[in-house]
Order: sequence, then C-alpha cells, then structure tokens
Amino acid sequence: MATQKHSPLTYNVSQLLREESGSRRDHAFTESSLPLHEGEALRDIAGDARFTRTESGIYANVTASGIVSTTCMRCLQPALVAVDVTFAEQYRATVDVSTGTNIAADVEEDDDAFLIDDHHFLDIGMALREYAILEMPMRPLCKSSCLGLCVGCGVDLNLESCRCSEAPVDDRFAALQALLDKKPQQ
Repeated sequence: MATQKHSPLTYNVSQLLREESGSRRDHAFTESSLPLHEGEALRDIAGDARFTRTESGIYANVTASGIVSTTCMRCLQPALVAVDVTFAEQYRATVDVSTGTNIAADVEEDDDAFLIDDHHFLDIGMALREYAILEMPMRPLCKSSCLGLCVGCGVDLNLESCRCSEAPVDDRFAALQALLDKKPQQ
C-alpha cells in the first residue's frame, strides 16, 4: 500500500470524528516553510486552526501569516512580502471512523473538495498554499518607494543615476524637434 504524502501541517482528527457535532479542537502551529509555486515558498509560518466536528466531517477555520521571498516587479531585486491568510473550509470524511467503511461514494464528485484521508488525517497545507497564492500581491515590490529600472539603459535607479544620454532624434522627426526646441518670441 502506497503511503500518501502529507504537508507538515497535517492533523490526526480520528478522535474528533468520533465525537458529536459541534465538538472543537484548537491548534496553534508554526512551520519553517511551505512550497507555493515556481520556487517560491511561504516561510516563517505561524497560525491558529480551529477544527469543528460537523455531520460530514470537519470544518476548519484557519488564520496564518508568513513571508514570501519573491522578485520585485520594478527593479527585479529580491523582495520579501508579508502574507496574511484567513480561510474556512469544510473537510469531508472518506472513511467512517467507527466502522472503517468507505464513505467516499457519499462525497460529491467535486475536484475542489478538501478530504480527510483514509487514515483520518486532515491536511491544511494544501488549502493554506492555495489561499496564500491568492493573497500574494500581483505586483510585489521590494519597498513602496522602489524607483525600478531605467527603460533606456536598464540601470537600477535605487542604486545609481541613469546613464542615458539625450535620446537620439530620428531624422524623420528632426523638423518637429526643431519646432519644439525653438523658443517662443515675446
């Protein structure tokens, strides 16, 4: 039997599944890293999870924060972005904890559903990963005052001055440039 790979944020909820609806468990967690995508990872994760027993499984209410090391969209230097995540998801049981019978057939055919595995492990890592990606800024910056790169010479304007000389004038526009350069007479 192949073992299923879990994230480090996996909890055994078999005892909670044996209890009546409304029973709760609270967990505080820390984790050094959780891979996101394309080499990025959520690091220095700290958070809290509240698991509440429902008729069909466990309702997880999670808050977490961490830092993502990414690339600044203006200067292309490394940027650290703080990410705060809050989500609530229903996790469906696939095996009845008392009888061991498979109840996965009762679970709707939904690719987006979060499931409690056959060994009664609930993995909040996948949901945390998805919500952290959604919370990432579209255009991450190394700092809010980042000047970016010069479009002419490509120099990082945060570190040095632009090296561009006056832009060459296309000969076809020389007559127009001469009109612009002409000083108005008073």
